[in-house]
Amino acid sequence: MRRIKYLFFTALVILALGCNNKSDFIATYKGNIEGESDWINNNTIGKFGGATGDYCSKVDSINEFSYGFCKLISKISPYPIKKVKVSVSIKLENLSKKSNLVISLTDKNNKNIFYSGRELNTVVLETNKWYKFNAEDVLPDFDTEGANIMVYVWNPNKNVAYVDDFEISFLEK
Repeated sequence: MRRIKYLFFTALVILALGCNNKSDFIATYKGNIEGESDWINNNTIGKFGGATGDYCSKVDSINEFSYGFCKLISKISPYPIKKVKVSVSIKLENLSKKSNLVISLTDKNNKNIFYSGRELNTVVLETNKWYKFNAEDVLPDFDTEGANIMVYVWNPNKNVAYVDDFEISFLEK
């Protein structure tokens, strides 16, 4: 009988601690080459030999924006989002022309609240090889009603770049 009480008490403590320790993690989205509704610019996807698999997104002089993520903040979480972490695979054909990872947050009137452009060339050591790029940004306080977030690669210099394996995580802290 004493053992049952001990097991019951232990289970109760574990359950209580599990309920009280709220995680700061909200959601993670992984780039789906097949074209989920949260992913845009799917017209840039082709059989170009991706970092994982045969398919990836190609940006060039015709398409300066890669496939990317676009979603209303309210559809991601009912909690305030404070931080976004992004990981993406990138392959460049020319190291002298710059490409950028963009994280953009707009309000309900499509007015820019936050913009971050990170130069991808900083991790690429050789042309035509895949490299992993990671970025993390703290978002400002903002009204979530109608706010939208976008994550994509921008190619303002018409460089040929290949993009694959987006992973985007949203956090409360």
